[in-house]
Amino acid sequence: MIYLVLARKWRPKGFDGLVGQGPIARILMNAIAQDRIAHAYIFSGPRGVGKTSTARILAKAMNCKDGPSPSPCGVCESCVAITEGSSVDVTEIDGASNNSVEDIRGLRERVKYAPSSAKYKVYIIDEVHMLSGSAFNALLKTLEEPPSHVIFVLATTELRKIPATILSRCQHMPFRRIPGSQIKARLKEISAAEGIDIAPEALSLIARAADGSMRDSLTILDQLSSFSSGITEENIKTLLGIADFSMLSRISKAVISGNRAGILDAVNLLSEQGADIRSFARELVQFFRNLLVSSVVRKPEDILDLGDEELTAVMDIVSGSSEDQLTLMLSEIMKAETEVRNSSSPRLALEMALMRASFLSAMKPIKEIIENIDRYGRDFAGRIPDSPTVNTGVVEQPVNISLKTDPEAKVPVEEERPEIENEETDLGADLETEAEGPSDAVTPVENSATGGNDISYFWKKTLEKIEAPLASKISQADFEFKNGELTLNLNGGQAVFEDSIRKKLESIEQILSEESGIRIKIKLATSKKKSPRKRDLKEKIMNEPLIKETLELFEGRIVEILPIEESANTKNGGNHV
Repeated sequence: MIYLVLARKWRPKGFDGLVGQGPIARILMNAIAQDRIAHAYIFSGPRGVGKTSTARILAKAMNCKDGPSPSPCGVCESCVAITEGSSVDVTEIDGASNNSVEDIRGLRERVKYAPSSAKYKVYIIDEVHMLSGSAFNALLKTLEEPPSHVIFVLATTELRKIPATILSRCQHMPFRRIPGSQIKARLKEISAAEGIDIAPEALSLIARAADGSMRDSLTILDQLSSFSSGITEENIKTLLGIADFSMLSRISKAVISGNRAGILDAVNLLSEQGADIRSFARELVQFFRNLLVSSVVRKPEDILDLGDEELTAVMDIVSGSSEDQLTLMLSEIMKAETEVRNSSSPRLALEMALMRASFLSAMKPIKEIIENIDRYGRDFAGRIPDSPTVNTGVVEQPVNISLKTDPEAKVPVEEERPEIENEETDLGADLETEAEGPSDAVTPVENSATGGNDISYFWKKTLEKIEAPLASKISQADFEFKNGELTLNLNGGQAVFEDSIRKKLESIEQILSEESGIRIKIKLATSKKKSPRKRDLKEKIMNEPLIKETLELFEGRIVEILPIEESANTKNGGNHV
């Protein structure tokens, strides 16, 4: 007797034998029980998930001697003939080889005749998407209004190629990929019935390699049963070229940490072992997907089909990365898989793709970079240089203050300005302590040694004597001195500091008056700065050469634009985003 392969031997005989297609089985069983069978169906889905098997089961259910019945007996003459493919009333047509208008015209002529022995004539057109446009048009009228004894079942793996006019005339049944856990359970059942000695870890690898196809998993099991009497995990890795978990873990760590030398060493080892680079690239995509899932969900063991040791290794890798980083890297690895699959030099394509992905290890989120720049800017604003000759950036144009001096005693400012000691100023000193003393203790000083100094010098000395947080806020403001009055102008976002500055205004006036030797009144003024539109900012950003190069290199896009208020002491000009 000729050997019957497992995929044919264990083809489901009834709706209850379908694996992973529960909703479709329930719909068809209820339709048969309620006598509401449609005249045409479209079964779409990946390969090996049960489309043709379901069509045969439907044919048996409709033509069983006890039927139509949701549970065909499987032993009557009609059921046996359909199972063996010898029934004259159940016709299976290959759409790839019968795709012309003439073939469809012949079918249209045959459907007119009543079934010879069964109750219904069932036409199963496999790979129906291969029909030509003219053939589809020729089928339209017959498909919409067939004789009452005819049922059409159109099976396809590429639903997008089916014309809308055909889809609208059929009931669509979308078949899904079968979950790995259900494939594993079915393989375990079949292995026990066939007497195949196989390890549980090996069953998991077969289910993973089958990629949701029950037929593929049975084909692999059939092949392995001839390869070894006792099937182990190593047998499957050797036969199918499945990547070892340790190698996947090793390369993933190298990519995430930016260890480019480690990437080259690992790929070289893969090549020396004779591994299939294209298959490894597919496995690497799945591995990075597992890493991303583990970093996002709280209980990855409920989603991922991994053992305890593998899950521990995955969590260890995830602890050294972030969701943003893994998302970008997974995107790069997915592109790498396509490049490796289509490349004439898979090893070189994989090396370059992994090297490119490793550069993402040093990247930080834009929002974090902006926050750091903003924080460093505020910290820097609180540090005032000790040397008066250094431009502190507090004002752009110094304003001279005229004090009573002897005209003959006028000398250059640089000679009259007192030396500033290079001692560190206690920026954390309490403002109230610095401002102690009655306000009328300050009197104008005539013939002062500080005569001729500009107000920026005294203002700097004042900022040194007040507490750092307040000094940082005040240093952002423009100021103007006129007629014994200093006006602080708070622009744009700096206006939020107005209340906190006004509370300490009297003490600041006291300190400034003591430093200058004359009484100076301080006045606060605010001006609202019109915020730039995000559209204008985006256009400006897109014209920056560095931004263009970055987006082209990583094939990125701008998600959000955050304008940053330009401080008063900005010297480089331009708005920063």
